[in-house]
Amino acid sequence: MKKTRQSRRENEKGLIIIGGGMVGLTLACALKDTGLKITVVERTEAEPRMSLKRDCRVSAIVAGTVGILGGIGVWPYVKDKAGSIDSMRIWDNQRFGSIRFEAEEAGLDTLGYIVENSILLSAMLEVVHASENIEWCCPASVESVQWKASCVEVSLDDGRVLTTPLIVGADGGRSWLRSQAHIPTWSHRFEQQGIVATIQPQLSHRNCAYQRFLPTGPLAFLPLTDGLCSIVWSAQDTEADRLMALSDVAFLNELQLALGPVMGKLEQAGARAAFPLRSQLSRHIVRPRMALIGDAAHQVHPLAGLGVNLGIRDAMVLAQEIVDARHFEEDYGSLDVLNRFMHSRMPDILAVMGGMEAFNYLFTHDVPGLALLRDAGMRVVGNSGPVKRMLMRRAMGLTLPVPKQVS
Repeated sequence: MKKTRQSRRENEKGLIIIGGGMVGLTLACALKDTGLKITVVERTEAEPRMSLKRDCRVSAIVAGTVGILGGIGVWPYVKDKAGSIDSMRIWDNQRFGSIRFEAEEAGLDTLGYIVENSILLSAMLEVVHASENIEWCCPASVESVQWKASCVEVSLDDGRVLTTPLIVGADGGRSWLRSQAHIPTWSHRFEQQGIVATIQPQLSHRNCAYQRFLPTGPLAFLPLTDGLCSIVWSAQDTEADRLMALSDVAFLNELQLALGPVMGKLEQAGARAAFPLRSQLSRHIVRPRMALIGDAAHQVHPLAGLGVNLGIRDAMVLAQEIVDARHFEEDYGSLDVLNRFMHSRMPDILAVMGGMEAFNYLFTHDVPGLALLRDAGMRVVGNSGPVKRMLMRRAMGLTLPVPKQVS
């Protein structure tokens, strides 16, 4: 009998997170010192796609998110391997509209960093493995989930049946947990693909991120360490297919024409990868004893690189709601508590999604008069100091009610 009770206690978890990517691991790291027993279930550790010996999938980590990663103990493992963004230059194809953002304008040392996804994941796993309160189950999968009044029963492929007051889906845009809960999504396919690769330019990037809006979609050059750049080239499907089919030399020539001379001659391009672009919003991001965070809850166009930042903010707000509920002896799996999380996050989520949709439409549609409106808007923002600083701090996540660490 004693052995049975012990086994039951071992299978009772304070939190189960489905998905061990950057967002799911942020939630686990945020709660590591709260005494909760946390289990993270991940099907397989992601293999990076290498390009010039760098992971060609990168994330733009804005200044506010850097503070979060520092607060949960992850940033010390990352900072020396991240490319600093001290300024940004954005311009509209061959037109006159352009705008430049400088970190010092917003009173910051840097606007953010470009970090290879595999480096950020490895840093988070360092924190996870150092915690006695986090169980990392990988490779592992969930075979079934049963929602009950007071808990969720989770059956794993190793035969264990775990129970928890709350299960969190951080398992991406095609979330298995979301489908098990029969939650539909609003989805918009942009009919574009994002082409990613590592590039060696002739000239130094000077820690500046460049973005040029082309008729087929935006092209971003993002600063990495050692003088390298990561590109995200969003192009309509037919154009993306053509670019992916080119030889390395031909692709580099096309890239040179698209960017122009700002970084001198582009000397080398690494292996390329492409992925379809879409925006998506779950019709419910909470249900009793379940919450969705990150891409499982929402996906946005990558033109500003804000997707992972949104997800990390989800994780931190949810972590704080869990801690607050426990402090006041509330059931943190109840809909009352989870609705507080939802109401806190939806303004940020909808603002970023709407903004990215609007920007993509504004710069990829040739409506009469629209180009002049774009030029005028960029000039007005560029010359209006207070408005520009406010927009910069908002984009960097510095004015949002998101904790840097749970308390």
